[in-house]
Amino acid sequence: MSRRLAPIILTVTLLGLAVAGVAPAATSLELLAPHDGAVLHAPGVLFVYTVPAGTAVLTQVDGEIEPLPTTKVPGNDRDLFHLRLPLEEGRHRVRLLNAADEAELASVSVTYVPPYSLRRPSAAGDTRYTFHTREREGTCAGCHNLPKTFETVPDQPLAPAGKVCGACHPQVEAPRYLHGPVAVYACFNCHEPEYTPSRFAGKSSQSASCGSCHSGFLARVLGGKEFVHGPVAAGGCLVCHSPHGGATQALVRETSPALCLICHAETMTLPIEPTLHGKVPCTKCHDPHGGHTPMLLAQKGNEFCSTCHPDVAQMQAGHPLPGHPVEGDVDPSRPGLPFTCLSCHNPHGTNDVAKQNIQENEDAQIRFCRKCHY
Repeated sequence: MSRRLAPIILTVTLLGLAVAGVAPAATSLELLAPHDGAVLHAPGVLFVYTVPAGTAVLTQVDGEIEPLPTTKVPGNDRDLFHLRLPLEEGRHRVRLLNAADEAELASVSVTYVPPYSLRRPSAAGDTRYTFHTREREGTCAGCHNLPKTFETVPDQPLAPAGKVCGACHPQVEAPRYLHGPVAVYACFNCHEPEYTPSRFAGKSSQSASCGSCHSGFLARVLGGKEFVHGPVAAGGCLVCHSPHGGATQALVRETSPALCLICHAETMTLPIEPTLHGKVPCTKCHDPHGGHTPMLLAQKGNEFCSTCHPDVAQMQAGHPLPGHPVEGDVDPSRPGLPFTCLSCHNPHGTNDVAKQNIQENEDAQIRFCRKCHY
């Protein structure tokens, strides 16, 4: 099967009893989109295909038959189907089966790579998939109004009239908090309406596109900070923020800590609730854009801890027992590092350090103390 030719026509002979002088019946599925090996950066893909009129089709995703909603356009000889398939990150094998006997009519692989993912497709033949090419729009134009130039709202030359884009992309308006241009349908603020070679691609890089409206934002939040969060330094705004809408007014993809754990899953042990700071948002301690330490904290050492724990962190001695140091030049258990709150406390640890005992039982506490008192 060639993934470079569109449409893809696959013919499968249906099983049945042969009748003398009569050839076995055959059902062909004409797959208009997507192609085999398609790589997408959106969490869903629209399958468009035709089959002989009256043919019922099942969808099998990664070996499981999925009862997915489809839109059927009946025809005299062939029926046209639109199937919207939601995708999890990664590669998926999708098979379209004849419902009568589950014979395979078509089989394609599609890969979803979120904008925030560091994953890159490695399978031979995978190519980026774009829907709004001139050729594909020409095929759809028989039923759908896809003009060369979209009409715009009067006095808003960048805003397509009405819900033109939202008619096919309802998920764009689904988040609780919408990006300003989305709320007023100003899609062309960020998307290029011309074929370059496909329509509606981003006008420029993420940092340049976001900076066209938020030019002073990063300069303001990063002013004087010594360390910059990796995605910010790389211009990857969409690693954390959704361009259409998000879970908060900051348009983040998830609320903390779920958002942070997308990249920093090794930092916290799930579930996070029993941890020392389990109910504290990550951004309470870490600045998502930059900070004065490699950990993106506002201050260094005990000075930072004292912002929430002034009674302990500002002591020179006496915690947790009389005479015990709180800070010092040397940490016996961490050669080369100073003695700080982090010598005893793991801010992401699961032990109940908020109570009197550093560990949850006496034996564990003795082992802990012997790291220094051996």
